[in-house]
Amino acid sequence: MRPAVVPLEFTWREEAPPSATFQTGSVVVSAFPSAGLAAIVAAHYIIRALKLPRVGRFDSPELSPIAIVQGGEVNPMVRAYGRPDLALVLSEFPPTPPQANALARTILDNAERHRARMIVCLEGVVPHPAGDEEDESTETAAALTDDRPEQVWFACSRKDPAILHALEATKARMLEDGVIGGVSGGLLVQGLGRSVPVVVLLVSARVAEGLPDHRAGAALIESLDRLLPEIAIDTGPLRAQAEQIEKALRAAMKARPSQPSTESPQPPSPEMYR
Repeated sequence: MRPAVVPLEFTWREEAPPSATFQTGSVVVSAFPSAGLAAIVAAHYIIRALKLPRVGRFDSPELSPIAIVQGGEVNPMVRAYGRPDLALVLSEFPPTPPQANALARTILDNAERHRARMIVCLEGVVPHPAGDEEDESTETAAALTDDRPEQVWFACSRKDPAILHALEATKARMLEDGVIGGVSGGLLVQGLGRSVPVVVLLVSARVAEGLPDHRAGAALIESLDRLLPEIAIDTGPLRAQAEQIEKALRAAMKARPSQPSTESPQPPSPEMYR
């Protein structure tokens, strides 16, 4: 007889001060790594702009032993920030498929327990990947000279008329065909039949030199801002930061030697997504 498979479980550890206790009708936002790190850029910017305190963390024996140190403070790999009307779940590292399913289930369970009105997942996608014949320099140059506005799509676990009406204000287009994986995909599927609707906002992210796409992050925040009246965030500084990074990349590309460097590549700074 085959042994029963024990599903991976995550435990929610609440750390919320009384002022941040979630109230009925709150919104849960999730952000995990995807194309251009757009969701991570957006999440960190939201946390700083709204001054959200850390209110909890997700624990599991199967979770990688990783600590995130920011501003001298130690943070767990998967954690939540929030205030009474808003919770934001964040991780800079992508979970494995079993972890993603377990995280989705835990997020949904807690959203229902707190009677949240909606879960909104942030995702970055690359809708038009470069062809195999294009080298890295060509792909990077194309990304930096592409001035088209970022396109945002949405998908939802159920076509509730009220939710669809609210999504009209985001200026996002409904995703007709596509594949959504990770925690967002798990939330969409597990959200079928649940009391809390799940919405995924997907932005076209430009991947250049492995750096985060701040413009795509700003586009996600702007769509979220239109969807949720309680959020009001100025994305001007974030877009200005994107401009500075792109100028630096253009200068670096012009100065790049014709022969490949023999030096070992340096890892990106952990603050680059901030």
